[in-house]
Amino acid sequence: MLMIIATPIGNLEDITLRAANYLRNADIIACEDTRSTKKLLQLLNIKAIGKLVSYHDHNGALVRPSLLLELQKGKSVALVSDAGTPLISDPGFKLVEACHHNNISVSAIPGPTAPILALTMSGLSTDKFTFNGFVPSTIAGSRKALVQTSNLQSTQIWFTTSSKIIFHLTTMLSIYGNRRAAIVREMTKLHEEIKNGTLTDLLSYYKKKGAPKGEIVLVVNGAKDEPDKDNVPQIDLLLEEAMERLSLRDAVNEVSIISGTSKKQIYQRALKIMNSKSVEK
Repeated sequence: MLMIIATPIGNLEDITLRAANYLRNADIIACEDTRSTKKLLQLLNIKAIGKLVSYHDHNGALVRPSLLLELQKGKSVALVSDAGTPLISDPGFKLVEACHHNNISVSAIPGPTAPILALTMSGLSTDKFTFNGFVPSTIAGSRKALVQTSNLQSTQIWFTTSSKIIFHLTTMLSIYGNRRAAIVREMTKLHEEIKNGTLTDLLSYYKKKGAPKGEIVLVVNGAKDEPDKDNVPQIDLLLEEAMERLSLRDAVNEVSIISGTSKKQIYQRALKIMNSKSVEK
């Protein structure tokens, strides 16, 4: 059997008794970084000699067949990530998929997972939510990802980094409008912190104080059934920014999606902007 095991994301006391027992008795432990897992096993007084196998994005295609062979022989394999639940922003799904294709049993031992912890701590709606992984680091990539999620009415959960948080908050404000959001960082650790407010509030706070450090989850309210005029970004500002990056057609399409306004109306606004700029010249 392949057993997917969640490990602590910070506080080592979050390891469950069941997880510790399975790790103690497993024949093989497939892990992202053997050094990180070895530290956890040492704290649990579990002997790691001969158990640890490095399994990650870069060597997955090479290591996966040998793991499947051991599983088919009846060996017990534990799959762990460096922190949290495997397969969440983690390459482990390919091994799980391969097990299903080869009629190998798969089970899991639940435990910490950063997106769910952040959601429950955020103070935002929890009845419907979407986890999107990391916000893309490039301008074009981040805008595309945010445009695609701008009309979803579920709470949005994103991973981000300290070096990109101000950039991502700025982009979200221009596309999502001034929604309520929460930044949750260093969960279960000594410097755990939650900042809750509008995107404008958060952006202003971190511009003054500096970007937060550590591991960060950004949680943002979903779109409303009916747009609130006070929270919808100004179409002209969005158009001017979009037309600097995109063709007229693509700019109109993007702003139409973001604002929920018809393409015809957006196109008319775009023509007015273009005409006013030509007059200024």
